[in-house]
Amino acid sequence: MEPLTQLITLLRPEALGLKHFEGGGDWALRFPADSHVVFGLFISGTCRFEAKGFPSALMEAGDFLLMPAPPAWMLTKGETGTPVEFDALRHSSDSLVSFGCGVETTRIIGGHFSFATANADLLNGLMSPVIHIGHANTSASTLRGIVELIDREASCSRPGRTFILSRLLEIMLVEALRSRSAVLDGEGTTKPGLLAGLADEQLAIALREVHADSGRQWTVALLAASAGMSRSAFADRFTRVVGTTPIDYVLNWRMALAKDALRFTNRPLVEIATAIGYGSTSAFSTAFSRIVGCSPARYAERRRTLAGGRRP
Repeated sequence: MEPLTQLITLLRPEALGLKHFEGGGDWALRFPADSHVVFGLFISGTCRFEAKGFPSALMEAGDFLLMPAPPAWMLTKGETGTPVEFDALRHSSDSLVSFGCGVETTRIIGGHFSFATANADLLNGLMSPVIHIGHANTSASTLRGIVELIDREASCSRPGRTFILSRLLEIMLVEALRSRSAVLDGEGTTKPGLLAGLADEQLAIALREVHADSGRQWTVALLAASAGMSRSAFADRFTRVVGTTPIDYVLNWRMALAKDALRFTNRPLVEIATAIGYGSTSAFSTAFSRIVGCSPARYAERRRTLAGGRRP
C-alpha cells in the first residue's frame, strides 16, 4: 500500500455529521472553532469565506472546502447585519438549514467528521488549516461526486452504511490531498510533511520503501542509497522537506502502526513488535513507552476502556 493511502487508512474517519444549507439574499453564517475535520461543497450561488489569519476567498458553485480543526470562521453573502450563529442551528434534527431571505439562493452541503484513533496527529503533515479547491480544478468534479454519494448514504439506513461512509470519507480525503503535489500553509509556502516528501522524486522513493517494509532495519545510509543520494545530502533534504529526521520518521511511523494494532486488533505483542522491526517485546515496549508515554499493554487497555470495552 502506498504511503498516502496507508496513512489515511490509519486515520479511520468516522462519526459523520451532515447538513444542507440554503441562504437566501444577503446573509452571514458564523461557525465556532471546531476540533473536527470540516468540509463543504458549494452547490449553487456564491458567498465569501472569512477566517482570521487567512485571506477572504470567493466560494462559487462546484468549489470544495476542507479544514482540519478550523478556527472560528464565517460565510457571508452581500451586505448583512448580525450573523446567524451556527451553534444555534447545529442541534436541529432537520437536515436542511435555511437562513436569510431573497430571490437568489446559495446552496451548500456541509459536514464534519472525526477519527477513531489516537493517530489523528498524523494529519498535521498532510493538511493546511484551510484547503480550498476551486471548481476549475480537475479534482473538483470528483469531489462533488464523492460528497453527493456521502450525502445519499448518510440519509439512508441501508446495511453496511457505516462501512461505506468511512470508505467514502477516506476517498474524499485522498482526493482532496492529492489534488496538489504539496500542502501550503496559511501564508502560501510549502508545508513540511509527507505530501511535500512525496512530491520530491527522490525522497518519495525512500518514503515508499519505508511504508512498504516498516520492519526492515532502516539506517540513513540505506534510505539514502534507495533515493540515489549521498547520506548527508539525503538527511539534510529529508529533514528540511518532511520536517523530521529520516530515523525519527521511521520511528514515528512504526509507533503509529503499533498504536493502530493495539487499538484495533488482538494480535500478540510479540507479533506486533516483530512486524515493525523490533527483535524483542522488551525493546519494543521501551521504545513505545518513550514515544507514547505509557507501555503497550497500558495503551491497549486504555483504548479498550475509551471504546467501551469493544474490540473488533
